[in-house]
Amino acid sequence: MFEPPAGAKNKRPKIMGAAIRLQQQAITVNEWCAAGLTRNMFEHDSKQGKLQIIERGINGNTLIDISSIKRPDRLRKIEQYLGCTLVEMKPKYSIYNIEIDEQARNFYIECKTPDGDPLLTPDKISEYTYRASIFNAIKNGLHTQLVARQNGNRLKMGEFWSQRLKWYQGVAIEYNVQQYSSERGLKEAYNKYFAKGKPDYESIIHKGFCGDTARKVSEKIEKLLLALWISNNKPFKNEVHQLYMDFVRGGKEFFDRETGEVFLPEDYRYIPTRGDRTPRPLEISISTVWNYLKKHLNDAATAGKRDGNYIAVVEKRPFVFRSSPNCSLSKISMDDADLSRKMKGGTRVHRYMIFDVASGYWFTPVYSRNSLTQEDVIQAFRNMFCELELIGLPMPGEVEHEHHLLDGIMSQEEFRALFPFVTVSSHSRGKRAEHGIKALKWGVAHKNNHTRGRFYGKGCYRTPRFRAKGEFSEKEYEYGQIVTDDLNDIAEHNATLHPNQETYPGMTREQVFLQNVNRNLPALEPYYLYKFIGNETATTIRNNNHLQCNNELFLLDDFKTLKRLKSGDPEVLAYWIPAADGSVKQIYLYQNDKYMGSATNVNEYRFNESKFEETELDRENRLKQDKRIAKFDKMTREIRSEMPKVGIMKADTMRSIVAEPVEILPTINIISTNSIGDFSEQEYCEDFAEMALNDF
Repeated sequence: MFEPPAGAKNKRPKIMGAAIRLQQQAITVNEWCAAGLTRNMFEHDSKQGKLQIIERGINGNTLIDISSIKRPDRLRKIEQYLGCTLVEMKPKYSIYNIEIDEQARNFYIECKTPDGDPLLTPDKISEYTYRASIFNAIKNGLHTQLVARQNGNRLKMGEFWSQRLKWYQGVAIEYNVQQYSSERGLKEAYNKYFAKGKPDYESIIHKGFCGDTARKVSEKIEKLLLALWISNNKPFKNEVHQLYMDFVRGGKEFFDRETGEVFLPEDYRYIPTRGDRTPRPLEISISTVWNYLKKHLNDAATAGKRDGNYIAVVEKRPFVFRSSPNCSLSKISMDDADLSRKMKGGTRVHRYMIFDVASGYWFTPVYSRNSLTQEDVIQAFRNMFCELELIGLPMPGEVEHEHHLLDGIMSQEEFRALFPFVTVSSHSRGKRAEHGIKALKWGVAHKNNHTRGRFYGKGCYRTPRFRAKGEFSEKEYEYGQIVTDDLNDIAEHNATLHPNQETYPGMTREQVFLQNVNRNLPALEPYYLYKFIGNETATTIRNNNHLQCNNELFLLDDFKTLKRLKSGDPEVLAYWIPAADGSVKQIYLYQNDKYMGSATNVNEYRFNESKFEETELDRENRLKQDKRIAKFDKMTREIRSEMPKVGIMKADTMRSIVAEPVEILPTINIISTNSIGDFSEQEYCEDFAEMALNDF
């Protein structure tokens, strides 16, 4: 660092007079250092061409042209030291007035990329606007000088551009625009701007700005890097870089697996703009490869191949924001989960549950020691519908389920036959049942110490790992205890306050579920529902009265069932669901996929035959059975009443009638068409008199 002469430290060197300074516009290196700058700064700026030396000197007396200093921070220090601004020191050129070109500003604001995004940043818009305004000022000043010299001395253009360069370098610092180090560069830019006779704003924009030619990595190369990134072996970033470099250097060959097209390394090379224009491999670094691989859209586009569909959908793909239904049973959601506590043997209890979205109410789940099966899912449906039927609630309007467990149970058409709307959830973020599981797990179950976190969890969701004999261990429980605790937690959870107390003040989840049912839902029809989720038993109607199912007898509820049966075929399929105690009260009968009717357990009709012991219930049941039989008798009497009373003639009487001459008429062929579906039946009438004669 330069040190001022002895006795001059902390003392401002003598400054030339203002008139001389305005003419010379120079300071010495000593004054440069006294302004708070260093000699290293002076030497650096001199080498970089950011200042010009007027005259070399010794002992710090080298003169620096102030107007040539390009660093604004240096100029501010010098201005503070000299006590005047650079504008005051500049020669005044009254004919070169800079007026901001608003038309140029609007042009640069409206410039768009092919994707419709703004082409220029606000800083670039300001810079290009000021450059256009400076070129306009030069043209106006030149025109003024040419007019003034029409009848006088001729303007020397070399001197003109020399002066304009110094003037431009000064205003370039003030407006923070691009500098020109030579008169030639300034003149070329000026002529290009006015090449069409009027301002060409586009000429100022860099030709490679936001274009593929301005990129170090072209779009084609970027797509190749992404293709290597999602290859089967999931390479690391350094492997992608190595594969690419081997390819462009000719060491590897790539081809398109779909079309078989071979990629040419020449297509991924660049041509130097100067010197030898032979195509060369583009040398890029590993960090450059990584920057292109982890661009947000590139990362989202490759996540499915790299990390699987779950990560791509849940973490990379946008999702929707929703509000819960207002009424219960408008939507139910289904899901499976493993309870956090382990059973004896180290395995976990599997649970399949159904959850009402609006109220947060849990129906009774299904538990399994082994992996859940389709039968477990059907049993969960049974639990829900039995509970709805017991309470007297309608059919749910929409069911949200996952594909992997319900695939094969019933088709989407069968689901829609049950529910007006069916939603298949592909990930946990969109499944409402996940929210219900979390609310129970980290609510009541956590309070009752019936849940465990994971050793990799965070905060209260993290559980310690216990080591025993070198192995990590965890406390184990009996299956029955885990299931009982979970059922108790669900009952307590349903009895807790609904989380939306503003809408349901003081109401529990169960109260919201029972008191806010959607009244537009269809009624629950067990005969239709049980065909999909009920147990199926093949049985036979016996004595036109009863049938056997589940080792119990059932009486037909309506004898019209007999009319619907196929002639001579009493075989039917019974669909039923047991109650909580295992009993079956009613079954529903089908034949050839058509509903025939229902039957009720005979225990609902039994009565004590002893008159002495009978109760009021026995008398009611006796009356019900008597009425059943009376209805059957009435139906049979009605059928008999419609039968004609036919008498049969004796043989002698018939011979006496037919012995008389009978005129044989030609057979009349009468065709009557009775349409039954797509078929027609032809009936032929014969001469029954001739038939009678032939018989005898």
